[in-house]
Amino acid sequence: MERVRVGIVGAGKMGRTHIDALKDVAMGEAVAVNDPANLPDVGPGLAGEYGLDYEESLESLVSRDDIHAVIVTTPHALHADHAIAALEAGKHVLVEKPLEITLERCDAIIRTAESAGRKLMVAQSHRYWEGDAISRRLLDEGAIGRLLMCRDTLATPGYRRPDPRRAWFTDLDLYGPGGLIAWGVHNIDRLRWWFESEAEYVFARSYSLRTEVPGDVTSNMVMIGFRNGGSAHLIYSEALPPPGWKGFSCAAELVGDRGLMEVDPYNKVKVVRDGASDWETVYDHALVEDPRQKAFADEVRDFIDCIVNDTPPPVSGEDGRAAVEIALAAYRSSRTREAVRLPLRD
Repeated sequence: MERVRVGIVGAGKMGRTHIDALKDVAMGEAVAVNDPANLPDVGPGLAGEYGLDYEESLESLVSRDDIHAVIVTTPHALHADHAIAALEAGKHVLVEKPLEITLERCDAIIRTAESAGRKLMVAQSHRYWEGDAISRRLLDEGAIGRLLMCRDTLATPGYRRPDPRRAWFTDLDLYGPGGLIAWGVHNIDRLRWWFESEAEYVFARSYSLRTEVPGDVTSNMVMIGFRNGGSAHLIYSEALPPPGWKGFSCAAELVGDRGLMEVDPYNKVKVVRDGASDWETVYDHALVEDPRQKAFADEVRDFIDCIVNDTPPPVSGEDGRAAVEIALAAYRSSRTREAVRLPLRD
């Protein structure tokens, strides 16, 4: 098959990230950019910097016969509009996380991909950070036996206030009800991936900590019970009082029936295997050259490969939906002060 030619929708940080990632993907290439926000010079500037075409509208980009796939990197609540337009035009689609901010809009994207017969993949990049990928391989190898429990954290010091340079981040109609659905879906997704199970129930508390944005939920404590008997505890916050825990914290402690694992994809992965008494370091982030570029290149390569080889996307629309559902269940649980069973009911 010829190289997969890709259009990028969205000209922010993640649009740039995926253009850079495609440089390391032999069978894919970025060819055009559209910026639905129409910010002065932003989209044309990004396109010019990389020698790509700039398309004035989403419609003109997705209607191009020479574009086979589209990567959507726009604000969260616009994902359905942009992904559906691309899918209906016959393009394969990679959507940045979260897939969307409501289950109805997630379902609309999934249905459109099915009816169009196109590939739909969700960009859950923590499956591709090397530390997380190594931890999954260790679980598959039985290094700690059956995974029973996990304590996971994604937390950083911060204070949420409107910022005209990133206005949509504090527009909850675009961003979503809080950071758990916006960013915590990374951890929710990796928990589903590690446990290889769907969630059975969610119990949570949510807090509007250190924010000037009305209705904003910046911090969450979430308990997830999985159908296979495993359980996970997740602390999410984008608004810890300074200095936070080591600044930015993204770390998990896994308990198996025959060992333990510590996973920090930005630092180290350590394991105590069955029969051992000391920790073994199996991954050191500091020893990897440009780990962020490697993670996103591996992710985009998998997207391109599923098109070239006509195989299922490794992170499906259903995977993306499931992470959103758990986040929404957490918000509901905090409101009702009760455990919420899945699947969610209206």
